[in-house]
Amino acid sequence: MKILGPVITSKSIGKSYLQLRDLFSIAKRYEYNCIVLSEPHPRSWVSFIVYAQKYRIKPIILYETANGKYLLQTNNDIRSAIMHYNGLGNNLRLKKIDLDLPYVKYPTDFLKDIFKDEESLCIKDSLKYQNELSIFSNIETYYNIGNYRFDEYKVTDYNLTDTISQKDLTFEEKRRLSYELNIIKKLKVENYILTVKKIVDTAKKNGISVGPGRGSAVGSFLVYKLGITKVNPIEYDLLFERFLNEYRHELPDIDLDIDAEKRVDLIKALQKEFGENKISQIRTYSTMKIKSALKKAEELLGYNLEAKINTPIRSKENIDKFKSLSQKEKTFFYAAYYLEGIEVAESVHAAGLIISQNDLRTFSPVEKKEVPIIEWEMSDLKYLGVEKFDILALDTLTFLKRLQIKEKYRELNDSKTFHYLSKGLTKGIFQLDSKLGQKLAQRIKPKNFEELILLLAINRPGPLESGMIDQYVNDDSPEYLKKIFPETKGVLVYQEQIMKIAQILGEFSSQESDLLRKAVSKKEKDKITTFKNKFVTNASKKIDEKEATLLFSQIENFAQYAFNKSHAVAYAHITYWLSEKKFKDPSNFFLEYVKIKGVDVDVINEASVLGVKIKLPDIRYPFGLASETELILPLYIIKGIGKNVSQIFEEAKLLSLENFFNFIINKNINRNIVELIIKSGALDYFNNNRKNLLRETTQRVKGKVQQLEDIKSTLFGEREQKSTKKVETTLQDLAQYEIESIGFPLSLMSQKGLSNTLIDKYLYRQKVYLDGYVYRDFIVDNSAMINSKVYNKNLKRLIKYI
Repeated sequence: MKILGPVITSKSIGKSYLQLRDLFSIAKRYEYNCIVLSEPHPRSWVSFIVYAQKYRIKPIILYETANGKYLLQTNNDIRSAIMHYNGLGNNLRLKKIDLDLPYVKYPTDFLKDIFKDEESLCIKDSLKYQNELSIFSNIETYYNIGNYRFDEYKVTDYNLTDTISQKDLTFEEKRRLSYELNIIKKLKVENYILTVKKIVDTAKKNGISVGPGRGSAVGSFLVYKLGITKVNPIEYDLLFERFLNEYRHELPDIDLDIDAEKRVDLIKALQKEFGENKISQIRTYSTMKIKSALKKAEELLGYNLEAKINTPIRSKENIDKFKSLSQKEKTFFYAAYYLEGIEVAESVHAAGLIISQNDLRTFSPVEKKEVPIIEWEMSDLKYLGVEKFDILALDTLTFLKRLQIKEKYRELNDSKTFHYLSKGLTKGIFQLDSKLGQKLAQRIKPKNFEELILLLAINRPGPLESGMIDQYVNDDSPEYLKKIFPETKGVLVYQEQIMKIAQILGEFSSQESDLLRKAVSKKEKDKITTFKNKFVTNASKKIDEKEATLLFSQIENFAQYAFNKSHAVAYAHITYWLSEKKFKDPSNFFLEYVKIKGVDVDVINEASVLGVKIKLPDIRYPFGLASETELILPLYIIKGIGKNVSQIFEEAKLLSLENFFNFIINKNINRNIVELIIKSGALDYFNNNRKNLLRETTQRVKGKVQQLEDIKSTLFGEREQKSTKKVETTLQDLAQYEIESIGFPLSLMSQKGLSNTLIDKYLYRQKVYLDGYVYRDFIVDNSAMINSKVYNKNLKRLIKYI
């Protein structure tokens, strides 16, 4: 028997360059029959056992402690070691192993050599220590991942049937509810759904905003009636089978959006609800990507790779290219090959939580934090039958809260809202705040909520390239598709439409239609062929065979671009709420937006279209001020000034320039900050000659040592000569100061007699007649500000077509 060990994996960050995926493949090449893993933590154990089973190599785990190395032979031994690791006991009743050999830390001798590590081993080196490792020859291990089970949290205080009131339900709703309940019980996922309900109920009880829903869960009427989602799927013809059907063999996926500022508060509330050690976050790792791997290889070898390498390094294309490389390039490629994927830092899963019936410290390694972190990755947890609950922090819910927007699910038909969205005024609007979102809003010109849903669904580069949008705008679909899908003019936009057309024309069952959707989206050729035959045969009875074949090809083509309608419907509500608020109360909308995201050209221009003038900061209103037609920017949009400085000035209530200078001297506020405040125009109310104020600041700050100067004058007859000449601030000075302090020359937009045409160039990319200014990177008139392709060092009046 050939034995490899003791191995340390790359999960021991900074101590090993040996990834599990390389460990087993190379070990197999050298015909090792057994691998001994020896680490002071359990982070690698699950994947180590899974790989060992896959490669049919005997796994042996040694758990290292300050007192020595302990042999783990069974699942119970693993559990005991984990409890010890988590600090739940000091006595380990496990067999101690006396092993004093160098550690295997590298996949190959080549990598070991370039790291100049003479103390450690590569996989091949272990062949020299077979006598010492022979102590493991007769040791058997009985790890069984399938039996190392996780105890999922059990909801016992209510059940699905009793929780849902059937009062006031229509016949259709009762039928749908009964159908969904039947599938859910058949698939035994009641507990998962009830646990999600408990999370949502806990959020509501603690005043924490939860979104209207996300993903395919919005297609379930039962989930809606439980209060997990807030959109009635029957009203939007959403399909339950996209969420769950009896052919699915995994848990449904119900993700929750939470007010970003309150996510930690919710987790703390859940700890009280479920138990402090029964809920945890999930470990993830930052790994070396191609750029980092190439950089590290260059650092180690002292030269770069001239040949072009694609992502990932281990792709077949790169492996094929390897044969034609020079020896020097092959060396570089080898280094990068083994470095890509190495763990470099620990992190936490952005959304996932694990909830257990029992103390998680008896099941898995846990890092003790305010919110504990399971030290196994999600891929490890899946092997153990653990499912996560995704709770995502959504900034937009925080924004909604600050704007005091009330959710509504009826009367989503304000004409003013759709008018301005159609113009492309999408800044700050959920899911549409991008150049692509603006462009598509102008093309689609949504006139109602159904078209807004469609706009969200196609707001991706794929549909733009596929011709889907042109087909919709030009109304080019066949008449029979327009009759089936009038809401999208017969264009296949949603995944649910693929399912529905399979049911209507192809005579598929609802469950089969979801299997078709999956097959075409994953390009599973064998399944697609089977489905195609059935679809074309049945559809040919309703439309001719040529049309049926063409339609199936269209389904295959559009499947990769089709979007989940359930998700689009839920998110379109948030989009609508923000849009309606923005166009009814633009100044408050933009003030809150600026407080979160800052100011930019889009904010300035869209506010201008909506009749709101963006004004420079004002020291009297450190957190900004919104009126019907004006928005004073908050002080902390000035570069280098944070909310803490704004708070200091908020409490000061400064009423004069004298107040200001006394205050900054007493508070010892940094002179650079003072100068930026002056340059931003925040003191213009008291004195708008900013250049002179800057000079006065220098003299005032020096006034702190005036007594020393007076003493010096008395003793030595010296006195500093001060200039009393007043200087004037030019328009170019103002523009320069504002770019330096807030990034944009707002004063230029306030100059009288300029054109109001630049906004048309900004919105519609039209050629316009301009009477305005150019300075630095900006072109400005009274209506808008855009970026200039030509840098202009000096302020110039520009009167021409552009």
